[in-house]
Amino acid sequence: MAVIDRPTSGPTTEPTTDAATAVRPRGFRPASRRRARIAGGAALAALAIGGNVFVYASLDDTTEVLQVVRNVRAGDVITGADLRVVEVDLDPTVPVVTADEMGLVVNQYARVYIASGTLMVQQLVQPSPVVTPGASVVAVEIRPTRVPSGLRERSRVMLVVLRDSGESEAFVTTGRVVARGPDDDNVTGVFGLSVEVPEADAATVAAGDDVRVVVLDPGVDSATEAGG
Repeated sequence: MAVIDRPTSGPTTEPTTDAATAVRPRGFRPASRRRARIAGGAALAALAIGGNVFVYASLDDTTEVLQVVRNVRAGDVITGADLRVVEVDLDPTVPVVTADEMGLVVNQYARVYIASGTLMVQQLVQPSPVVTPGASVVAVEIRPTRVPSGLRERSRVMLVVLRDSGESEAFVTTGRVVARGPDDDNVTGVFGLSVEVPEADAATVAAGDDVRVVVLDPGVDSATEAGG
């Protein structure tokens, strides 16, 4: 009997696929920490956009205020013709006089020199005249080189009148500057001051040819204090 060897055919085996790797997720799925950072960035961006919107919206928030249209000297009465209404964007804390508050400054006296273009502030005016009762205003001329530092309108000063009559003592009185001229007058070469002095001393000061000015402690200005 002949015996023939034949290969046996067993069951065919195919490679198996692991269940964890059979289904793979598709798309971007950030980790929890990264998701928190993304959310924080989005919140900051929203705040920045909201802040810009608020800033641009506030640029259109203007206020009607009063502006001086001509130079006003100290002691002048403010009239409606001296003012105009302008729209400005100002900090609310700035104490300017608004258009509907015109009655607070019209027919008031200017405390100091107010330049044209100045926004009106209530502290620049007062209800009473600048010259106080019992006083007079005299004009004093001094050389620009003798103008002391810090001299301005409403400064309290000492006037020293040097007499040329041979008398050894100078005449001295105190007063307050009502108005001052420009620092450099090329026409006359002098510096002009209007000074309020006691009425009894006004004639002596006005007649003086050589007057020196000394700036004193400001003290209490009765004229401006009366205006608040």
